[in-house]
Amino acid sequence: MTTPAGLVLALAVVGLLAWASVAWAGAGRGVAVLRRGRVVRVADCGPVPHLPGLEEVRGWPTGEVVLPLLTRATTRDGTDVRVLAQLRAELPPPATGTAYADPVAEAEQGAERALVTAVAERDAAGLFDEVDGLAAALPEGLELVEVDAVLGRGHARGAG
Repeated sequence: MTTPAGLVLALAVVGLLAWASVAWAGAGRGVAVLRRGRVVRVADCGPVPHLPGLEEVRGWPTGEVVLPLLTRATTRDGTDVRVLAQLRAELPPPATGTAYADPVAEAEQGAERALVTAVAERDAAGLFDEVDGLAAALPEGLELVEVDAVLGRGHARGAG
């Protein structure tokens, strides 16, 4: 016959295992369950079962997200610039059956490539042109916040 203490311990262990095998999606977070780096299940609401030790759980933000980007680039005429921008986007969930790629990192890298390409296609003087400037060349959802030119040696202003 099992003692009350043993029964309580067994119930605690079963409860802990049940708690550890469920991830929760929702409230602005999606969940992907991975097995050996591949996506096996994706959910954006409710409980998501998984096997601890065999499967891994990764989350990503759902709905519109705002990601700040700070990128260094060089204009067509050789001026180094720093570009501060914001990416507003809805991130797509990872596709089931594919290797997992973090949706946030993918969006940031794509936006950074678009910024660097747009800067490289313009001269420094043309970055702020209203018709063909940098802001007009960016894809939808990518907003220009600030552009700074990096002055090289001999170009610094002031004493010193």
